[in-house]
Amino acid sequence: MLTEMIDLSAVPPQPDPPSSRMPRRQLLISGLCGLVGGSGGALATVLLAVPERLNPPAGSSVASVEPAEAREQFVDLATVGPAVTVDIGRSGRCSVTVGATVAYGSADDGTLSQGGALSFEATGANQREPRRDGAARSFLSVSGIEVPFAVTQSFAATTVLERLHPGLTTFTAKYLVEGGSPVPVYFRDRTILVTPLGAQTR
Repeated sequence: MLTEMIDLSAVPPQPDPPSSRMPRRQLLISGLCGLVGGSGGALATVLLAVPERLNPPAGSSVASVEPAEAREQFVDLATVGPAVTVDIGRSGRCSVTVGATVAYGSADDGTLSQGGALSFEATGANQREPRRDGAARSFLSVSGIEVPFAVTQSFAATTVLERLHPGLTTFTAKYLVEGGSPVPVYFRDRTILVTPLGAQTR
């Protein structure tokens, strides 16, 4: 009978330590999750830092000479406009510039009390009636002139609009005749320019 001797004084063998390496599949999944989470966080940071991208200005013009028939109210001429449509951004701000050359005169050798104004109307995502406040205006009142008198003047006015709703808005030039003279008031070389603006800095 054979007897196997066991040395009990020896240090018993230790089990192999667990591998510090993650299984390939788990490592791959963890890497992807970190990549997605990291890029998402970076993307959010970039989006918050990027300023609003403004739409380009839009302009239009009408060269023809046409009279404004109605008095003391803003109206269209025979050729409506000019008009432009602009996409208002999230800042809710834009500037509107209208301009034209106006011509009017006296009906006789006595007096001249006449003038014209140019404003704009907004429709679409935003609504605004034309108004005299901030309009481009020309007015002349004289008396005792010896010969018929005429005025030809180029004028323009810029209005900054704020707190607008984002979205497509159409701006259309409108015309007004002022004064009591029966002589028509003519407008030509009419222009409109709308420029989207960024958020106002404080």
